[in-house]
Amino acid sequence: MTITARSTSPASGRVVAGILVLATAARAIVTTMINRRRVQALADLPDYMLKDIGIRHDDIATALGADWREDASYKLALIAAHRRRGVLEG
Repeated sequence: MTITARSTSPASGRVVAGILVLATAARAIVTTMINRRRVQALADLPDYMLKDIGIRHDDIATALGADWREDASYKLALIAAHRRRGVLEG
């Protein structure tokens, strides 16, 4: 019984790596778009509900005003965390 190693060409490894990079990028873009829509939905909430979770309408506008490639929900969480620590006014 012999064991033979199966060799793959370097080109096929690069193709697989390229496909993985594209899949990862596509997943990140979709996640960012979904999170942006969720932040947009927060804008419909009244002030007293937003205050309960530690954000304001202008925080939502700031988060949504960022570049489309930035995750608005992450930016909003950072704003709320800074406000809790007393870094921001309000």
